[in-house]
Amino acid sequence: MKSEKNFSFDQRAAEKAAARAQDECDIRSGAASAAQIARENGGGRREIKLIGRSERMRKLASFYRNT
Repeated sequence: MKSEKNFSFDQRAAEKAAARAQDECDIRSGAASAAQIARENGGGRREIKLIGRSERMRKLASFYRNT
């Protein structure tokens, strides 16, 4: 990404739209799965860290560990 001095919201939006269109094209053509695209874009449940001692948080964290 470019420095903040030369940052353009319009340019960044255009770059993101082009990247999303390419991702959707890859998924439709079978070149990549939705899971692969998600991992490349920084997604994935393995990256989630849940912190807390409440019963609700422990239950939620155990769900992510078991999938």
